Formats: sequence, structure tokens, C-alpha cells
Amino acid sequence: MAVLEGEGRKAPQTDEDRVALFRNMFAYTGTYRLEGDKWITKVDVSWNPAWNGTDQARFYKLEGDRLHVISAWAPSPNLTGRPMVRGITTWEKSK
Repeated sequence: MAVLEGEGRKAPQTDEDRVALFRNMFAYTGTYRLEGDKWITKVDVSWNPAWNGTDQARFYKLEGDRLHVISAWAPSPNLTGRPMVRGITTWEKSK
């Protein structure tokens, strides 16, 4: 399961606030498998219904106590004009 959201999110007061919250988060869940440097999730449920039932591939690399996860370039479903974007996340093991 993955849930990522932007910094500074606050409870919405208006419909415009709700739209803004949707634009700076994503979430999905499903079973996953590893293939080489790919982490592939078979999505069961997602914030984006178009992902349901699809394979979402991410590339990963372990470097010491850090896990780097990078998505493939894809059109953004959240941004006007659907520009090409990719996500880059780094996780660090706590000591």
C-alpha cells in the first residue's frame, strides 16, 4: 500500500480546496512483485480509478540505508494539460 501527499495539507472548506487536495496526493494498494530493478504493483484500489486492475511499475535502487523509488514518465492525471511527470521518492532506514 502506498499513500503519498504534499506538505501543508489542511482540511478542505470549499470544493476548490477539495480539488487542490486531490492534486497533491496519490494512493493505491495491491500485491506486488520484484523483477530486476522493477517493483510492480497489481493495483486493486486506487485514488485514480484508471489504475485499478493495472500493473504500476516503479524502479528501485538500494544504497546503504536508502531506498530510491522512481516512477516511469507518464502524463499527469492531476495537472492541467497533462504534462509528463514522474515521481521520485527516497526512504531512509531509521537508526
